[in-house]
Amino acid sequence: MPKKIDQYGPERLEVLNKIFQIINITDANNMFSLHKVDNDKAVQDALMGLESDIKKYFICSEWSCFKKKDIVKRRWLSMIKYVVKEMGYNFVSMQLKSNADGFKYVDTMYSINVKNKV
Repeated sequence: MPKKIDQYGPERLEVLNKIFQIINITDANNMFSLHKVDNDKAVQDALMGLESDIKKYFICSEWSCFKKKDIVKRRWLSMIKYVVKEMGYNFVSMQLKSNADGFKYVDTMYSINVKNKV
């Protein structure tokens, strides 16, 4: 029997909350850094650990992170994007210049915001 979008409401919300916990998204802080997650294998592994729950509770067979596993460079980022958008949030990226430990670099920051519902 095919999944229905509203069939797993609480479970889908739980997956979203786990993602937010892993990448430290709170009401006060709705942004995370690509640079920080790229350099934190534990966070990446925790996100990838949600793969089976995502496949179970979301209609995701066409998501590039599952359909084109070998091509997608950051599968964990792709999973975050799809789940966040599926749950009614905007996922916005922006480039910021950073200076850490004496090195200058451009970091991609991601902002997660609730969509305005009309």
